[in-house]
Amino acid sequence: MNDNSNLTTSQPFDDTDGVPLFLVNAGVPIDNALARAADLMMYVETLAAADSLMNKDHERAILQTLSEMAKALTRACQGAAA
Repeated sequence: MNDNSNLTTSQPFDDTDGVPLFLVNAGVPIDNALARAADLMMYVETLAAADSLMNKDHERAILQTLSEMAKALTRACQGAAA
């Protein structure tokens, strides 16, 4: 019996005009996906705390993109548990 409950499900993200540009792949071990999501959120926290970019629009875009990636990873893990 193949137990896929500990693997990610496919999770699209970063929609443009309703079409996702990126996708979390199905079949990634959940532990690996959650570790990567934690890394991404650490990057978000570090960048937000540093307040080092001169262009605040770019900084917001970077923070939003990294956050969307982390959220997609966690949703892909939640879908596997359902």
